[in-house]
This record gives sequence, C-alpha cells and structure tokens, in this order.
Amino acid sequence: MSRKTARIAAMQMIFEKVSGGQGGEETLKMVYDELRENGISGERPVGTDEPDEADRAYIAEAFDGVTDHLDEIDALIGKTAKGWTLERMSLVDLTILRLAVWEILYDDRIPGSVSVAEAMELTETYSDPDDKSFVNGILGTILRETEAAK
Repeated sequence: MSRKTARIAAMQMIFEKVSGGQGGEETLKMVYDELRENGISGERPVGTDEPDEADRAYIAEAFDGVTDHLDEIDALIGKTAKGWTLERMSLVDLTILRLAVWEILYDDRIPGSVSVAEAMELTETYSDPDDKSFVNGILGTILRETEAAK
C-alpha cells in the first residue's frame, strides 16, 4: 500500500471525526472497503490488502496528531488565510489543510514540499479543483514561515 492511500484514509478519518463521528477503526474499515471497490486514480489497486503496520502507524499518528493539535493548527490556518474564517472554508479543504499543516509542523519524515504536493492531489481528487490555488497559497505560506523559523 502506498503512503498516498494511507494519507487518504487519515484524511477521511479526520473528516469524520471533526464532523461529529468517531473516526476510528470502523471508519478505517469503511475507507478501505471503498478503496477496494473504487480504487485510487493512478495507484495500484488496494485489492484485498489491509493497512500494514507502517500504514496503521502513519494513519494513527496523523489522526491523533491533527486531533490533539487541532486548536493550534486551526489558529495557524486562520491567521494565514487572510479574509477567510474557518467556517467559510469547505470542510474537505479544511481537513486537507489540517492534515498537511500537521505534517509540516510535526512529521519530520515527510518534507514540507511533499506534504504540499500531496495536499494538492487530495484537493484535486476530493474537492473542487478550483480550490487548489487557495489550499496551495495557505500551505505555501505556512511552509515558508515554518522553514524560515528553523
């Protein structure tokens, strides 16, 4: 399984959690059932594969990381998105932003530029493709400021 598939699962679990759901093991099963049925464009089919130990570790770390740091992540997104409130943003875009910001701030294994590129792919697949420039602008600013502070 690819990191892209694990990222999609984490994004969907975070989306469900912030929408009032559990975002737990049942969601993970649902996500993988959907991926087995529909696949992911440009990726090897999930087939009967279940998330392996590395995938589960990433998914759990991303899910817990975003939910544990949600206030900090949202404050940073809100500060960066000039003229926008979080309430005005689509929940899909906001979820993609939250996951990418968590990766930029807390996951040193993933280069920030990769997090931004993956967020662009998620936006193109799961949101309105016209939102890519909005998401890219926010993440690009956060990435530059984070790298400058190091």
